[in-house]
Amino acid sequence: MKLKPLEQWVCDFCGEVIERPEQGWIEWLADPSDGFRQEGFKIVHYAPYSPRKPRGRCYHYDNPPSGRRALDIYLSEFVGEKAMPQLLVFVDGGPYREKEYGGPRVKDLREWAELVRRLTIPYFEEARFYMKRADISGFFAGASEPWIYMPNTLKEVIRRYGDGG
Repeated sequence: MKLKPLEQWVCDFCGEVIERPEQGWIEWLADPSDGFRQEGFKIVHYAPYSPRKPRGRCYHYDNPPSGRRALDIYLSEFVGEKAMPQLLVFVDGGPYREKEYGGPRVKDLREWAELVRRLTIPYFEEARFYMKRADISGFFAGASEPWIYMPNTLKEVIRRYGDGG
């Protein structure tokens, strides 16, 4: 696959590479009945760059499930120095915006953490396709949680278990 770390992603809809942040879109759902907590994070092609155009596009939430609201923003707003401020507000808007902490704005912190990894950890986006294979083979046996997600570890996962490995 050979992705450029933190510059290219795989579309969660069509499975094709999003070549540049400007060609991507992040979408998710909010549940008004649950304090607008958010879930279903997807990285997809922004419509003008979708391989499905002109007849379609890569959005999951054109017709959100009943009772849910679809939210979205340019992928380019979630990369580089903008990434962490954008991502952290899903967990805590901060004391300057919310005097009282009401808990995370996401329904599933593990799902949110996966999005954070995809957007901020070099090589994770590509390695994630091979992590299960690496785990089954025992590659992670006895490893600490941080080690599993370190860039050098992820490069090794790609080397050993990737398409060329």
